[in-house]
Amino acid sequence: MGIVNIQVLDPSENNKELGKIMEDTFGLRKCIVVPNATYSQEVLTRIVTSQAVRYAVDLMKDHSCIGISWGTACYEFMHSFPDDSNLCDITVVPLIGISPLLTREYQLNESVRMFADKLRGNPIFIYSPGIVQDVSDKQRVLESSYMKPILERWDNMDMAVVGIGTTQGRSELRQYDCEGLSVHEEIIANRNIAVGDVCGRLFNIDGKFVEEEYNNKLIGVDEHMLRKVGNVMAIAAGPSKCVPIIGALRTGLIHYLATDENTVIQLLELMKML
Repeated sequence: MGIVNIQVLDPSENNKELGKIMEDTFGLRKCIVVPNATYSQEVLTRIVTSQAVRYAVDLMKDHSCIGISWGTACYEFMHSFPDDSNLCDITVVPLIGISPLLTREYQLNESVRMFADKLRGNPIFIYSPGIVQDVSDKQRVLESSYMKPILERWDNMDMAVVGIGTTQGRSELRQYDCEGLSVHEEIIANRNIAVGDVCGRLFNIDGKFVEEEYNNKLIGVDEHMLRKVGNVMAIAAGPSKCVPIIGALRTGLIHYLATDENTVIQLLELMKML
């Protein structure tokens, strides 16, 4: 009767038109835009990450060093990476210290070991927490002998793979202070509000890393180190990532982005007001 239409969407397809708009808007070298075939955030992240892996295989070179951050997208990237890529002698280094969260996506050392095995390379483990109690503790950690190989690699990476994190919801006090403004209206009124993070470092909607105590206590790669990396790939999918993606791309740190079609459409609409 023509009422029901069944269509199989190829997850390897890429919306090149939307990708080109993103590349022109943010100065990206490549934006991979995957068609939305699911409403499941978990499945969507896996599909987008699989396409990021396909592209990354060609970017990676033997005898190089790749840094990788924590989070669901980076975890999926390492675990979905093929065993038969023919890459070899690649050093894998975590970009941030150990998280207090016990979920597998935030415990980097084991994933780094597994990823290095796939790349026939060498893992470098980090034994520091991702955030310390105060700045003096951070200085002691950075000066320790076990951080020396990490710092050397952070300063000499060929590629980095990062997720784009979202900030937590508004607290009751902040909700009261914003006097009924929506999140987007609040961002317009106060553009220094943190809207997301890369490697744990918080940034605002204009792509500036915010000056606050949290950033100063992080044990992780910093903005200047990331700017020296030749290829930085970010992976982020889903509507909650729209505002964080805008801020992250405005930092100028990211060369490649993998995301989904609906997120890009919403993101481009938000750009008109943000």
